[in-house]
Parts: sequence; C-alpha cells; structure tokens
Amino acid sequence: MMHDDNVPYLTTEQLADRYCLAPATIKGWRRKDRGPRFYQVPRFGLESGAARTRYKLADVLAWEESNNITPIN
Repeated sequence: MMHDDNVPYLTTEQLADRYCLAPATIKGWRRKDRGPRFYQVPRFGLESGAARTRYKLADVLAWEESNNITPIN
C-alpha cells in the first residue's frame, strides 16, 4: 500500500468511536469481510505500538453513503 501522509486515515479505535461500537466489533467486521475497506501498514517505519490497520477517510465516507449509514460521532 502506498501511504500518503496528506490523506486522512482512521484507526480501528477511531472508527469504532465514530459508530459508538467496541473496537472488537470493527475487528469482527474485518474478519467477516464487512465494513469499509482497510489497509495494513507495514511494521517497519511505524513507531512501537502504532496501529497497523488503517481506514482511509474517503473509503469510510463512501461506505457510509453506499450503506446509508450516519456516524454517531
């Protein structure tokens, strides 16, 4: 995945907060191939403890629109 620092991304925790859900629910969506498209950031170059799974905001907004979802937060 090409990572552009100018493109806004959300972490699993931020996406869960957007819908008032537990992060485990978002992780379950990934396992079941549901929810918005996500990206796995390579471990190298990330600071220790940084989230590897990211959601591009544009993909989240498109998914919300196509599924008629209004975020809570």
